[in-house]
Formats: sequence, structure tokens, C-alpha cells
Amino acid sequence: MVRSRSAVPAAALAAAAALLAAGCTTSSGPSGGGGGPFRYAVTSDANTFDPALGTAATDYSFARMQFGNLVYRDADQSVVPGLAEKWTAKPDSATFTLRDGLTCSDGKPLSATDVAASLRRWADPKTGAAGTGLAFGPGAKVTVASDDAARTVTVKLAKPWSDLVPAMSMTNAGIVCPPGLKDPKALGQGPVKGAGTGPYTLTDAQRGRQYTFELRDGYNAFAAYRKAKAPAGERPSTVRLSIVSNESTAANQLSTGELDYAAFTGPDAARFAGGGHHVHVQPLLRMFAVFNERKGHPGADPGFRKAVAQALDPAAFNKVYGGKGEVMKSWSDSTSQCANTDGSIVTKTDQAAAKKALNGASIKLSGTNGVAGGSGNTYVQEALRAAGAKVALRNVDNATWASDVLANKGDWDVTVMAHLNFQGTLTAGAILLTGPNPPEGRNFGGIRNAGFDAGFAKAMSTTDDAGKCAAWGEAQKALLQRDDVVPLSTVPVAFVLGKNADAVVTAGAVDPTSFRVKG
Repeated sequence: MVRSRSAVPAAALAAAAALLAAGCTTSSGPSGGGGGPFRYAVTSDANTFDPALGTAATDYSFARMQFGNLVYRDADQSVVPGLAEKWTAKPDSATFTLRDGLTCSDGKPLSATDVAASLRRWADPKTGAAGTGLAFGPGAKVTVASDDAARTVTVKLAKPWSDLVPAMSMTNAGIVCPPGLKDPKALGQGPVKGAGTGPYTLTDAQRGRQYTFELRDGYNAFAAYRKAKAPAGERPSTVRLSIVSNESTAANQLSTGELDYAAFTGPDAARFAGGGHHVHVQPLLRMFAVFNERKGHPGADPGFRKAVAQALDPAAFNKVYGGKGEVMKSWSDSTSQCANTDGSIVTKTDQAAAKKALNGASIKLSGTNGVAGGSGNTYVQEALRAAGAKVALRNVDNATWASDVLANKGDWDVTVMAHLNFQGTLTAGAILLTGPNPPEGRNFGGIRNAGFDAGFAKAMSTTDDAGKCAAWGEAQKALLQRDDVVPLSTVPVAFVLGKNADAVVTAGAVDPTSFRVKG
């Protein structure tokens, strides 16, 4: 079984506008801030202020506030208007019609030509931008055209890639105005006057300590959410971000009213379960096991892969992280469009069968300790040992793990993948499971599965939701029946807002442009 969520058809936009006017969703009308200041904790400093180059959570937050997107993702993962008021799409192209009256952060008009230049720069391999493989397909050739009179921007691809429209919601696709494009070095280092297209401008930056953002007067291109419920209160005219690396410290400050918002992956979230605060729990990481299937490694044997899957209990793995996550039935969870929810095609836990196949086997297990110290890796090690295997665990920092496994520079047999999927699509994980090996491609496990490849290609070749989900169903079944991946569980994050604050949470993240304060 797969779940399908329809994108917003152009004909429904008028109805969406009516709902917005009724106050049933987050307003996309002109900003009228007065609340605040809103105080917001992030765990680390920004790596860059250039939206195209962002790779970390703080980068995404800063980009979201300063740079608008053509479209956004709603609470049900459907696509809703942003800088674009409507769009049409084919498997290999999309045309976006911009809202009338858009401006850059210096008040100058934002034209279709400007938007096209920003997208062209993002898609250019010379930029070294993040997210382009998800938006256009790996190694895609992209052309972008514009028509200022019609307010349209058209993106064309050499090959079909039907995730093109939803991918325009990625923070990396944030539109940068001409001043930022003229000086990309300065854009990466801090605010460039007139570069922004989002609702907030960065007015004070104290690296390692605090950042202050001010709301633009009359901004009218907020995300036009339909499903996400509008928070009560006023949009803050000032937002202050503080660097608070310790979750317990952030929890203390949230409890005493020094902060209005913080996110928690550890036990401190439980302090706010008694009511009074607004708590939104969302999946943060999707955890699944992947094998090195290259010659000379045990993962090349389908029998070995099945035995490992039988040795692991996803429900027990979930308990390692507190038991609040979702036991998955694919490489992503049920919030992803078209994700498999049929447990019958997933190998079931059978420890007795696992012992027959794994007794005496030598396994090199690798994982990142960046998630709860690597406790999930330890669970997998012990489960395989219980099946009689000799397991050497390499539990290392995220950078080392990425080099060893994702770049395939290390010697490993099995890894526990901790996958961030802010895009909310199956594609985000799928592109890691097919194609060339690193460094030419991203297929770190060396998987060769013709059925999966065929289903993936079909899913990328249609914009029809039913057809897309049918194709994804074929792809997932092919991968799961060969045990190329072993689904485990999600690791959730708790977004906690103060007693007089709230926000919209979509695609597993808080929308910082939707913050509200009361009183």
C-alpha cells in the first residue's frame, strides 16, 4: 500500500485564497508585524548565508527567513504558492507565474528575469550548490527562460524529473536578487543589501552569539498554506536567534520565558509534556540499514542480506530512541508521498532463521555517533551478535562516517543510515541507492537492482499522482524483496514553543516565517 497526496491544482488557488481570507490557514497577505521580539534558539552557527550553498539546519533557517521560494510544502506535503501564484508542470518542465508586485529587500521590483537568473545560478554545476540533484535529477542539463510581461519563469530539463515543482520549495532554491548574484562571496558571508526576497532581513549579526532579523513592511508572498493551521497571535516584527548548543540549557531558558522556541531530540522535550507550551513532534531522521554489495563483501549475497534483516527488530530499534518514532516499511516514513505502508513485503524479524545463516559470520558495521552517541549502531551490533555473528563496530563522528561510507573510502559491510529528508519525498533517499558508485555518483552501497531502477525511472517520468505512486510501489517492492535496505524507524524531534508563541510545522521543520506571538 502506498499513500498519495495530490499537489494543489491551479484551479484550486482561488479557493485557497478564500480560505486564507477566512483565517483557516496561514495568511499570505501583506505583513503587519507588531508582536515580538521573538526569541529563537539554534544549536550551531551558520556555515553560509547563501541559500544555494546551505547544508545545515541553521543555514536552512536563515535562508528561509531571507529568501522566498517559488512554492512551499504544506502540512500534507502538497505544493502551495509562494513567490509564484500558480504553475503548470510536465515531467521535463515547469512554468511558474509570479505574483504581481514582488519586490527585493531594497524595495526594487523582482522580475521574472531576476528569478530566472537566480535559478540558473543555482542549477549551474560551477556554483557547487546543494540540492540540485533532488530538484533536477543527478547530472541534469537545465535551461531557464523568462517572460517579464507575462511574469513567467520556465525551467526545462533534458530528461524527465517529476519532482521539479515540489523541489522548488527547498531552501537551497531560495530566490536571490541581483545584488546578491553580483557578489556571491559577500552573500555567503553575511547580508547583502537588496539581495533578499523573503519576509525578513538580517540587521545584526554577532557570530557565535546572536542574530537579529526585522520584518519587511508590506511583504505579501508568505506561503499560502491550506492544510496547516494558522497560529494565533501577531507576526513578530523582530526575531532574535541565539546560539544555544546544549539542549538542557535551551530547555531552561524556554521554561523561564527567555526563549520562545527551541527544538529537542533528547529527553529535555519531556519537560514540556504537561501542557502550557505548544509541542509539535515530527520525524527528523529516517533510519535504515544498507549493505556494501560490492564483490568481496558479504552484502553481495542475497541470503546474507535477508539474514541481517531477520536479525533486526525495527520496534526494538525504535525503543533505543525512546519509542516515539515510526517503525518504517521503506527507506522513508509514511509522511512521504507514495511511501510503502504494506508490511507484507518487508522481511519479518526471525531470529532463529538469522542464527542459521549468520553464525560465525564476520561483519564490519559502520555508523555515525552523531545520533544519540550511536546507540542505534550498538543495538544493531548486539542483535547481529545474538545471531552468532562476529561484529566489529566502527562508531565514528559524522564526517568520518560520511567519508568511510557515503564516499566509500572505508572498509565496511553494513551501515545504519541516518537520513535527513526535509524534502519529504522518496526521491531524497532513492538517489543514494542507484546509479554510479562514488565519486562519480552517490550509490554508496553499490546496489544493482533493475526492478528498482525501472520503477524509479517511471516515477520520475509522470506528474500524475496515481501513476507516480504505482511506479514508486514497484520500485520499493523490488528493493525490499531483495533486502537491499532494511527499514528501521524514525527518530523524532520535538519543536517546543512558549506559552504565548506558536508556528506552522511542515515537512519535518518549523517555518520560521510563520512565528506568532500573543500578548
